[in-house]
Amino acid sequence: MNEYLNSLNFPCPSGEEEKRLAEQLESVLAEDYQGNMFRMLGKYQRILSDNRQLNLWEGIFEKLSILFMCGRNAVLDGPMIGVSLAIRDSDYFRSTARLFGRDRSAIAALEMMATCWNETFANTGIWMGKTFEPVSREVAASRTENDPETLKQYSPSTTRGGRNFFRHPPDANLLQSLGLPVLTNLWRLISRPLDCAAAGFLGELLPENLEKEKNIPYTMTGGLFLAQPGISVVPEMKGKGVYQLNYRWPALEPVYPMTRLVDELVQIADGVYLGQLVMATCHYSLGAFRATVPGLTQSRWEIGEPYSPGQATVDYGYQNNGFFLMIDPLFARAAYDDEAFPDLRPRSGESGYRELGYDQPSTGSSTVVLSGIRRVRAESPESPEEILNWQGNDALRRKFTTFCLEPSPREDGDVRELLRDGESILQMLARIQKEIAAQSRLDDSLRHFESLNRLFRSGIAPGVSKGMFQGQGKGFNVRFDAPERRLWYGQEEPCRGFDYYHGATLNLHLGFGDTLRQGIEEKLESSSIFPSGLACLLANDLRGPNVLDAVWASIGRFIFPWAGKSFERISGRKLSMLLDESSDLADRYPERVAELRNHPASWPHYDLVKKNRDRFWTEEGPYARYLRSGSWDSGMTEEDKAIWNREAEDSWVFGNNIQDSRILAADEGMRMLDMNYSPPIPSIQQLADAGPSPFVRQGYIFLGVADRESILPTNNHRGIKKRVFQFHYRYPMIGGPTPIGFCLDELVEIAEGLFLGQLIYATVLQKPFHSSVDPAEYKYQLFGYFLLLDNAWERHRQAIGFDINRP
Repeated sequence: MNEYLNSLNFPCPSGEEEKRLAEQLESVLAEDYQGNMFRMLGKYQRILSDNRQLNLWEGIFEKLSILFMCGRNAVLDGPMIGVSLAIRDSDYFRSTARLFGRDRSAIAALEMMATCWNETFANTGIWMGKTFEPVSREVAASRTENDPETLKQYSPSTTRGGRNFFRHPPDANLLQSLGLPVLTNLWRLISRPLDCAAAGFLGELLPENLEKEKNIPYTMTGGLFLAQPGISVVPEMKGKGVYQLNYRWPALEPVYPMTRLVDELVQIADGVYLGQLVMATCHYSLGAFRATVPGLTQSRWEIGEPYSPGQATVDYGYQNNGFFLMIDPLFARAAYDDEAFPDLRPRSGESGYRELGYDQPSTGSSTVVLSGIRRVRAESPESPEEILNWQGNDALRRKFTTFCLEPSPREDGDVRELLRDGESILQMLARIQKEIAAQSRLDDSLRHFESLNRLFRSGIAPGVSKGMFQGQGKGFNVRFDAPERRLWYGQEEPCRGFDYYHGATLNLHLGFGDTLRQGIEEKLESSSIFPSGLACLLANDLRGPNVLDAVWASIGRFIFPWAGKSFERISGRKLSMLLDESSDLADRYPERVAELRNHPASWPHYDLVKKNRDRFWTEEGPYARYLRSGSWDSGMTEEDKAIWNREAEDSWVFGNNIQDSRILAADEGMRMLDMNYSPPIPSIQQLADAGPSPFVRQGYIFLGVADRESILPTNNHRGIKKRVFQFHYRYPMIGGPTPIGFCLDELVEIAEGLFLGQLIYATVLQKPFHSSVDPAEYKYQLFGYFLLLDNAWERHRQAIGFDINRP
């Protein structure tokens, strides 16, 4: 316990209940506190703002309730940074639920308000806090219609007039961009006051408070309330003393839902106040209707019941509707820390950015991000002029013209002959792309792709070194350890060894045609009616236009927001879960399986869960023996855990496909389609923003594995298998929208920092995936080629205008 948190701060009816509350508080602090209140609360917020962690929310709400009950009654003064922790639904069927021994009804337990908030504004920092300003007795009387209880409690040292702070969300989608303009009109927000002479404010603007406000980045203010010490109106608080913020007074002109709102605050640490949102569930107004009617002096009518606390018989049905924080701006750096609430951190050009030193090198934990970005820039010093004139730069000339090659299984000869004088390797690929597009325009045959096939067979497969993606030479683009920790299935994990590469598409091909023709040829070969003659005709006829490539060139590249791939270290725990094909997956990972079931786009993966349950396959996969003892969290032996840790260290990485800002127009749809879709954590977003082509979303997760034999016959020859790096999307617990669940890509490096990838899909769609099945049975086919590029190659790509995403 600290000096602010004590079970004695709550009016327990009995000593036994006080003892129980003390034990609960001690348990919370022992499990989560670890000496830093900001980080503990930041962890809570990350759970409550993640709809995938819904199963953990009730436990966090209970912990916050314990902290609130044990918090010390205190008066707030001046501006405060605001943190929205969670919003809860009002439970209109609570009394009925309690008849069945439950605290909340099934409808309220869906937490629709929280789910919608998390999908829209939770991590945008649109609400930035409140201020508590001195208010005169006359103003308090006029705004409360001379309420006797309010005036009885009035004191110049404790009664405050307040207002809220708001700012524009960063990189807002359509809905988010409407947020502040809509609030400005509905709640009659006004611009931030810059000096004490600003008019139109409820409380007194003090110079010292305006100075403190400089640490809070906000632009608009409003949403008035009157604050003073009081007794909690929530029945479960049993008369606990709180600092109460009342928005409901009609003379404050509240707009719904503020007509229902009473906030309550207690202090839980030095400079930290925990608040609960309290909403009336009955006897409330929906707002005021204003109109001028000739002959009537009244111009304002309440829609519903106006707030009138003097009527002692009125039961407003107050309930807790969530939690928030108020933080003294003196603790702004700690509040904006990467492991606390980095979404609230001032951005360049906002108030607080310069005042708090974010424009300068510093030594706080958040500077890990900034220093990481500076390292990236130092490693990519090329100016646009140098990139355009790369032939005059010795380092760039070597990089852009030197291949990374090994002998091809098919003895393809020296592919360096494909490079012409004065060309970079990327310019060579741009030329080959045009040649293939012209040749396959009316004949979608893989023989036109032979230049790329040769390059791929001669490239060197990247590897995994100490759990990190590793190429030739330097071997990485922006290798980075993020300061934040992220949740994975109920446990926090660090983001380590993060790297990413930009993406470009070469040529596409309809692989289904190859499987169809293969089937026809097999039937002809087994036929006795002129098989050789018919086979010869089929071998020489045209296969029709390359529709995929034409659509991509004319439309696809301008609207499809794929921007590349990212890689990071994976824990043995996470790897064992994503490769698990056990028969009891629903018991081992109930929340993950529920996500598969609740995302219709992932039903092919969910179907694999059910087929594993029904033991559809008779053979076990190659990793099954290391999962027989149980999942990592339940029963797995230490020996098996050691094997999974070794696999993660030596062979596997966790990956995401990354998307640029064009995805934002379809953001809500993608969240529904792709269960793994999300914005990058703040430090990685800053890392991306520092690069030549920023990305804003990650999704379509995969497992990358090194040193595998290629599954395409065209890459192998006479028993010699091409070694490649593979991207696995097909395991049941990976999830992801159709058709990504039929994909298994392969990658090689053809120049330092430049990778050539094969886009490969199964063409026997009706055959469910299992790792024990011979890949040949899925008839994987090549559907095209793509590139992954480091920052220098990406700048070169932009300079030559190759596969750019604008007409």
